[in-house]
Amino acid sequence: MSGKLSEREPGGWDRAGFSGSGGTGDSGLCGSPAAALLRRLRDRSPRVHCIENLAVAPDVANILLAAGAKPILAQAKEEAGEIAAACDAVVLNFGTPDEEKFEAIRRAGTAAAAAGVPLVADPVGAGASPWRRENTLAILRDVPFSAIHCNFSEALTLLGETAEFHGVDSAKAPFPARKEAAERLAARRGCAVLISGEEDIVSHGSRTAVIRGGTSAMGRVTGTGCMLSALAGAFCAVEKDPFLALSAAASFWKACGEAAWEETRRTGGGPGTFHVRLFDAAWLTEEWRENIEFIKG
Repeated sequence: MSGKLSEREPGGWDRAGFSGSGGTGDSGLCGSPAAALLRRLRDRSPRVHCIENLAVAPDVANILLAAGAKPILAQAKEEAGEIAAACDAVVLNFGTPDEEKFEAIRRAGTAAAAAGVPLVADPVGAGASPWRRENTLAILRDVPFSAIHCNFSEALTLLGETAEFHGVDSAKAPFPARKEAAERLAARRGCAVLISGEEDIVSHGSRTAVIRGGTSAMGRVTGTGCMLSALAGAFCAVEKDPFLALSAAASFWKACGEAAWEETRRTGGGPGTFHVRLFDAAWLTEEWRENIEFIKG
């Protein structure tokens, strides 16, 4: 895929008609920063190495391709470091773990950090078991990540606390609690943090942003959070400030969800249709209502 927008038009389905409620008719979109980063991503087609959750690896590869990046899903520990150091960004997803995977994550993270490659962690199910929690925390202590994407319950686990909400239910946690967790985790880890939910929250240093929009249908499809982590890596590959990269990725993914759900409802589809439409939305979306509110910094 070349990433040139002029080559992305599908027959019979124009991009303007797919852009959903945040479509191209909104004022001020042409100069919007998130859309500008997406154009940069498509121009550069960055290589993103993902050590991935096995439940969603094909979807992660395909969403990166649809957005304009080049995925590499090398999982073996023997080559993880070498490949990570040669890519433009690395995304390390802790889902479906075993000892081999944790070692591959450690090697990839260490090599990427040494090479100055942007590094995104997705600590999926960090509190699922003591074994997973201990291995996740050990890697996060040893590897300097650029960014972390997690849900509220995972954030609390990384902070050494117990979560009342788990999995997709963590999106229902009160906004003030999720905002505070994002800010505390960002301060403790010294990196940008994205906590996804009904509103996505991004925090880094003295800055915090809230990204609104999206659709609850995201919770009906496995792996939408893992796909967001991969997109976060792709945006980090073309934007040195991880706070801005995470904010843009979250905004883009919420816009994709809105557009995909609108088209799903129009055609009388359900979760299966919505799943496919997400890839179409990532391919077709150029500009959108970004819904990013900077509430601190």
